[in-house]
Amino acid sequence: MMMFEKFEKNEISKMLYGDVRAELDKVWQNAKPFIAPRCRACPVCDGSRCKRVASERALTAQRNYAKLQQIKILYDTIYDGGDGSEIDSSVEWFGEEFRAPVCSAPFGNVKNFCVNTHFADDYALNKTLVDGLANQGCLAWTPDTVNHPGLNVYEGPLKAVAERGGRGVPTIKAWAAEEIIHKIKLAEQAGAVAIGHDIDCVGLGYLSVNGGAKVYPKDAAAIKEIFSVTDRPYILKGVMSPRGAVKAADAGAYGIVISNHAGNTTDSSLASIEVLQDIKRAVGDDLKLFIDGGFSNGEDVFKAIALGADGVIIGRPYLIAAEGGETRGVELYTQKIIWQLQNSMRMSGCRTIADITPDHVIITKDF
Repeated sequence: MMMFEKFEKNEISKMLYGDVRAELDKVWQNAKPFIAPRCRACPVCDGSRCKRVASERALTAQRNYAKLQQIKILYDTIYDGGDGSEIDSSVEWFGEEFRAPVCSAPFGNVKNFCVNTHFADDYALNKTLVDGLANQGCLAWTPDTVNHPGLNVYEGPLKAVAERGGRGVPTIKAWAAEEIIHKIKLAEQAGAVAIGHDIDCVGLGYLSVNGGAKVYPKDAAAIKEIFSVTDRPYILKGVMSPRGAVKAADAGAYGIVISNHAGNTTDSSLASIEVLQDIKRAVGDDLKLFIDGGFSNGEDVFKAIALGADGVIIGRPYLIAAEGGETRGVELYTQKIIWQLQNSMRMSGCRTIADITPDHVIITKDF
C-alpha cells in the first residue's frame, strides 16, 4: 500500500474517536462566524435550513440528503474477524493508492459563497484542503470558475496541488476548447494525478443561458479530441444518467462524477444516489464512478460503495472544517469519515472495500 503505515502512525489516527468528535464540535463552532450567513454549520446538513445553494427552492439539495437516509446498512457480525486493525479501507485510483475512497469537493471563489471567510484567497483555502486530505492519505479536488481580476481561482489552487506533489484533481469548467487545453497544460505542469472536467456547470446561474459568462456543452468526440493533448486520466463531473455515462466512456474518460452540482443547477433533478445503480449497470467497470451530493459521514460513503461507486466526494462539511480548524480541522474530519466507514465495514463483515457489495444495504420506502 502507498505509505499506509505512515498514516497509522499519524497523531490524529492515534486519538480516540470520542476525542476527535469533541474537537470537531469546537471546529464547527469556530467556523460559524466565517461561513455565515449562507451556512449555519448545522449538525445535520439537509439543505432545508439555509439558502446555501443557488437554485430557487433548494429542492434537489434536500433530495440528495433525503434519499441517502432511505438506505440502511445490514449488520453481520458473525464472522472470523480481528480487533479491527485488519479492516482495510484503501483504494487505488490513477495508479496510486489512497487510504480511503474519500475526497473533498472543489471550492472556487470562496469570498463569493462565503463572504466572511477568514481565508485570504482561493489558494489559502485550497492549500488547507489539499494538505489536510493528503496528510490523511486522501485527495482534494480543486476549482475553476470565472476568473475576475485578482481572484486567480484556477492557478492559485493549482499551486497548492503542485506544492503537494500533484495530490489533487484540478477541475476545469466547460470553456471554449482553447481555454480548456491551456488549463490542461497547467495541470500537467503541476503534476496533478488526474484532471476533472466540470461538464454540468452550463446550468449554473452565472454560466447558464443568461448568466453572462460563456461555457459550451460538447459531444463525446469533441471532449475526446480536447483531452487527446494529455496522457493524464480525466474525469467528467456532472453525469446523471446511464446514457450520459456511456457517452463519457465514448469520450475516453477514466471516470465520471455522478453529480447534480449539489442541487445548484435545477430544482427538479433526481438525487445522485438514485441514479448510481443504473449507471453502474450501464458501464460496469469501464469507468471509475465517483459521486457527490449530500454526503457527510462515513456511513454515507459505505452506502455509495455498496451501490457501485468507487469514490465519494464531500462538499460543504469540508468547507466548515477548513474555516473552523484549517488543516487540522480537515484532517480531523477526514479521520472521522474514515473511522465511520471502517466501523460500517466491521459491522457488516467487510474486510476490504471490494467486500462492500449491494447485499450489505437495503433501500427502504419509495426510492
